[in-house]
Amino acid sequence: MADGTTAVREDPLHPEQDRPLPTAATDEPGPAPAGRESDESDPPAGTVPAEAGRPADADGKPADVADPASAGSPAAPGPGRRRLPHRLANSGTIALLTWLVATPVAFVLPSLTDFDPFKVGASLAPTLGAFLLIVGIFAIATRWSGEVVAGVAAGLAAAWTALMLRAALAGTPFGFGGLVGDMSRMSAASTRYTTTWTSNDTLIPNLPAEYPPFFPWLVGRTAVLLDQPAWTLVGDFQVLFMSASVLAAFLMWRRHVNPWIALAISALSLIAWSDPRKAFEVVTLALFVPWALEVFARPVRERMHWLWAGVIGGALVMTYQLWMGFAALGMSALGIIMLRREEQRAAYVRRILLIIAVSFVVSSWYLVPLLWTILTRGNDSISDLFQTTSLNSGLFPFLEFSPIGLLQLVGLVGLVLLWRSTWWAQPLALLILGTYAFRLIGMIRHVLTEHTLFLHYTTRLYTVMFAIAGVLTLAHVTPIVLRRLRIVPPRLTGAALLAVVMAWVGATYTLGWMPEAGNKYTIAAHSEPLPGGGYPRWAPKDEELRRAAFPVREVERAVEQVTGPDPSRPTLSVDDRLWSYLPWPGYLENDRTASSSLVHWDDRFAELRRVADTTDPAAFAAASRETAYGPIDIFVLRQNEGRLMWVRGLSFTPEQFSPEHFTVVEGLSGGIVVAIRK
Repeated sequence: MADGTTAVREDPLHPEQDRPLPTAATDEPGPAPAGRESDESDPPAGTVPAEAGRPADADGKPADVADPASAGSPAAPGPGRRRLPHRLANSGTIALLTWLVATPVAFVLPSLTDFDPFKVGASLAPTLGAFLLIVGIFAIATRWSGEVVAGVAAGLAAAWTALMLRAALAGTPFGFGGLVGDMSRMSAASTRYTTTWTSNDTLIPNLPAEYPPFFPWLVGRTAVLLDQPAWTLVGDFQVLFMSASVLAAFLMWRRHVNPWIALAISALSLIAWSDPRKAFEVVTLALFVPWALEVFARPVRERMHWLWAGVIGGALVMTYQLWMGFAALGMSALGIIMLRREEQRAAYVRRILLIIAVSFVVSSWYLVPLLWTILTRGNDSISDLFQTTSLNSGLFPFLEFSPIGLLQLVGLVGLVLLWRSTWWAQPLALLILGTYAFRLIGMIRHVLTEHTLFLHYTTRLYTVMFAIAGVLTLAHVTPIVLRRLRIVPPRLTGAALLAVVMAWVGATYTLGWMPEAGNKYTIAAHSEPLPGGGYPRWAPKDEELRRAAFPVREVERAVEQVTGPDPSRPTLSVDDRLWSYLPWPGYLENDRTASSSLVHWDDRFAELRRVADTTDPAAFAAASRETAYGPIDIFVLRQNEGRLMWVRGLSFTPEQFSPEHFTVVEGLSGGIVVAIRK
């Protein structure tokens, strides 16, 4: 090499091999200088000279190979990359550029072919794509194995996720889950944001959103920009957010570990937990764990600048903030422990306060209206009264007999054994313990009040953290064990193992989400009827698997004949798919436990019952016009044995809707009857 040192070529999992062996970071690096931004060209904080040019191990002894799980900075450009600017040769930059180029191709490719996701062998296409990419990257890694190759591999892995999920949704405009349950409400929220830029409740225009609004807001505003119905873009954004989750995890973790280890973490997290229906939860979880370590822990590398950490924190809050709530006790404990170890405690506290301030500013368009409404109008939290059989599931994922369960068990053991010898074990363990503590509190509260605190969602968080701990443990321990046993594996052993892992992840994830394999949420995307009639192209041939249609276009025409186009009158509908398609204001969410606490569902339902019990037509017209929460001007009900049914056993009679006050349209598909106030 130009500086007279000798390059060492070993395993493609160690990009350090194409440069002089670095010094290893100590387990207790000093704090970053206050106010100084991290720079990817800086050496890791706390590095110490090594004996005979070799890195020091955790106990201060010379090591033969730098620990990839503790590497404080990405590799410097190797001989083949000296002509590239350092920033461009950085694995994160390469991954981002690769993703930006490859994802559009992966996204549109399934739509350019006559691809039937239900046919026998449909899963082979995305699986083959994964295998070809893996073989290609492996072949390249046999010659070049540094930052550039790792970045390309990460970008292509993220793009492949988009390819696989778009293949699963080929032929349907709906997203995973169709318009059932949460996905119906997400589509409705997206449709609502085609009419407003501000935080808004899904049904009620004068209330702010309680559920984090960024995902549906982004879908709704994009729908306006592209002049497309918002519900047709929900699936597209699910795919893009899932693909971005792989990239986000890689970008965050490569700051502190070898980029190939970062790639393994981002891929295995897909298997630990990733639900395309909740893609916004997946991407925030991918960001949250490394972000929490950046904010509170003492990573080997210099911490992320407080401004960028604050921006990410704000994005987490307005996209899905429950991960913060679940791990709040762990983050608090971690912060206190780290504060006691800091030499510059005031700078540590100042940095955290600045991060909190920036996070609040970024998410203020959502938080400020929400907090103000709670203070001035109060709230009635009932959403966590939803009872599910998963309340007791996933309590100890590391005991499951599966490859990912074994990895999580390794992670658990590693957290215990490496508690004091690595920078990441104690922080991760505290986050996991804090999450379990939250679950315990939720269990106690559920026993006493039947409120769950959404404790069953905590499984998703610590399941992924155990898997991350497993990868970091193997990356830390394997080189030590090999040295102790005096085993020198072949140069491509690490690359081959990673290729096998990536192939397993690709095959497992494909089989898990392709409709051919029977995934109910993917099938729901194909079995949801279209608003104008008919079904998506590859809808199941079995009629029993197809969902019954709701005549939304017939309802729309019936109402607009009375009100004119774009009615803005509060509506009560027997089927909440109405709001998935139309941005009409609503009076009450059909599902009690899915309602915002700001809506005061029980009080509104009491008003609705009072109106339904008013039998005199004139009195009924007055009562429905002057409820405590505003008027109900449009009733979309289902006819059944002489009654006009809503949900929860509440019904009306045809006589209540007198021609003097209402225009009643009957004969719509599915027995739907529409009554519009004159």
